Amino acid sequence: MNRTILAVALLSAIGPTARSATAGTPGYYVSGEGGFSLLPDLGLRYASTDAENENFSSGYAYGGAFGYDTGDGIRIELSALYQDSSLVKLNATSATGHLSSTSLMANATYDLVNDWPVTPYVGAGLGVQSVGGWTNSLHGRDWEPAYQVEAGLRHELGENVSVFSEYRFSQSESVTLWSGTDITHEHFGDHLLLVGLSYRVN
Repeated sequence: MNRTILAVALLSAIGPTARSATAGTPGYYVSGEGGFSLLPDLGLRYASTDAENENFSSGYAYGGAFGYDTGDGIRIELSALYQDSSLVKLNATSATGHLSSTSLMANATYDLVNDWPVTPYVGAGLGVQSVGGWTNSLHGRDWEPAYQVEAGLRHELGENVSVFSEYRFSQSESVTLWSGTDITHEHFGDHLLLVGLSYRVN
């Protein structure tokens, strides 16, 4: 994860030298997106025992954003995304359950160039995630601080419409799951592959 953050920082640093001097048109926009949630192996951590390893199937994700394009390659937005994935194994043993999250983020993206047919961009955001679900007798949900980083490609379809594809990683603080006898801490991080449409509203 540290290498991902470093790569985004380096791309952002070289962005000003890579971009064309041509400016776009500033304005507000809305966007919608959907795709796959690819949860890594996560862990349930108990106070008195070793952590249990969780394996998940590929899940789904969808969301949207409202933002402002400054016209010089920087976009600032408020975004929301929902994700859901089913639990497949717990400590290599078949298990049932699911883990889902709803994120609310203040996000900023930056175009690395703006005179190519396809525009590469990077971004980062801070906010909160409501993370929770259930496995066996454990269940729970809570809002926790979270962040995300992203990298993608965007193509203009017309004056007001663009299509984009994006990789995004998000992570939050752990949440508490409980049963009648046990309390655990659910760790959460998510890899997302998304496609979407953006529409300029003015």
